[in-house]
Amino acid sequence: MWKQVTAGLAATLALGSVGVFAYKGIAPDTSLDEAIGSAFKQASITLDQQQINLIRNQVAGAVETHCRFSQGNSKVDFAAVEIAQALQLNPKLDQSLVGRITGAIETIAKDTHQCQALANRDNRRITEPMVADESWEDYFNQTIALTGNRQFLDLVGQKQFHPVKISWEDIGRYKNSVWGDRISDVGIWVRKDERQPDSAQLAMSVRRDGNFRDKVLVVPADKIKVHTKSGSRTLEKTLPQRLQELGLTSKQHDKHVIVSNQFAVVPVPSHQMRDASVAGKPPRAAFNFSIYPYGSTNFVITDVIEGSANAIVGPGNHQLLYADINGQKAPFTASRAEDRPDLLQLEKQLKAQGMDVDVQRYYLIQIPLKKEATSIGLSNMGEPPNRHYYYPDAPPMYEAEEMGSGNVAYDMAAPMPTTSAGGMLKTQKSAAAKPEALRRNGPGLTKVAIGHGETEGRYNAGSGYRGQRAEEPVRVTVVYFVTPTGEITEADMNAFAKAFEQWDNQAIWGGSFVVKDEVAKN
Repeated sequence: MWKQVTAGLAATLALGSVGVFAYKGIAPDTSLDEAIGSAFKQASITLDQQQINLIRNQVAGAVETHCRFSQGNSKVDFAAVEIAQALQLNPKLDQSLVGRITGAIETIAKDTHQCQALANRDNRRITEPMVADESWEDYFNQTIALTGNRQFLDLVGQKQFHPVKISWEDIGRYKNSVWGDRISDVGIWVRKDERQPDSAQLAMSVRRDGNFRDKVLVVPADKIKVHTKSGSRTLEKTLPQRLQELGLTSKQHDKHVIVSNQFAVVPVPSHQMRDASVAGKPPRAAFNFSIYPYGSTNFVITDVIEGSANAIVGPGNHQLLYADINGQKAPFTASRAEDRPDLLQLEKQLKAQGMDVDVQRYYLIQIPLKKEATSIGLSNMGEPPNRHYYYPDAPPMYEAEEMGSGNVAYDMAAPMPTTSAGGMLKTQKSAAAKPEALRRNGPGLTKVAIGHGETEGRYNAGSGYRGQRAEEPVRVTVVYFVTPTGEITEADMNAFAKAFEQWDNQAIWGGSFVVKDEVAKN
């Protein structure tokens, strides 16, 4: 009997897409119905045929979700809640209900060997997440926790740089205030396990200035280049040219853009670490930017060595940004540059053609849209985990100058380890660092190459944006990615300063629009 059930369920799942609850028009299957009835009966839920018909599609989707993301994934619990609702059962009155339905889903998957059937169909491991090696686990956690490392903070403070977990990337903010009419919070979420989006944690960025003061540059807009794909060809356009193509030009605000600079310090595995990267790929860590535009809607362009992607974000929550891979969304990835000779070769080729590209650079370009526009559809491709980081009922993000205790903007709930800057990376130094990175005065951060990971569903660029540009300036956040490979030293801070200075040389002005303590640059 179970062999027939397995065949029936496999056929059912094959009709649906990868996502949960996408199984429309599934024909009744006697063996599947028997499996549902039996498993739910074991969970003390007796179903008649009408009820089985009602939940068949949802159960099939939940079984596939269980197989793809392993037992205990919150998506299965979510499916169980919706199945209970479909059956007119109230999980608020029966605290065991969701657990019993989840158990029934797991029983169907186990007894029918459906997880193995799906694995064979997709020819990839999908039943259980890989357990990361301890060296990757330690290295990941210690890199994420650099914001609590006193020696590192002192080193950064010598250059008056500011490490943050959430960066304020505002287009319009009121003088001497945290409030404004066009403000955005930006975070970088790095996954401990690429296949588990919920494993992501906020990484640290080193800004050239604090969030409140927000030193920025005014740079000619044509200095910003955006890259699109035409088949295998890379095409380069100036930002004003790209805005023209998108129908997002401004009569007054396209000559110059607001530019901010930062370095993202992210954990990236070495070959010596048994990390949670996808098998057969170079060592890498998957990441997404998130953006939260308070009370306004922005069109966002992200641009990396492999090309650009478009999205529309609006008020309400942090929204994740993805790479657009032929209409499918994929997380970005960070690899040590030497592990991506393909991207280094691409960079060399494009530079030989006169293009402005950089394997470690990430542009996040915010184009303001009209607040009164009603036809705009948001991308809404997902939210980060750990909602307490940014929701109003969570501990707020504090600035150092407001607290008087250090110089990092951080979540009050974040851990504050006491390891030293040198001790923080002992495992990494012995396992993977190059000898030159271990010299006391040499650099401890190495260049990262940005690529993309496996696709995770349909990409949604948003809609209704043409002709909806607000008469406000564009803000470009320039982020360079690096990863620790040894003891972080003054040489690394000098490298940051040099990169910032290169942007200073392109600017017509530099200073703070919020705190009026700067004079215009000649």
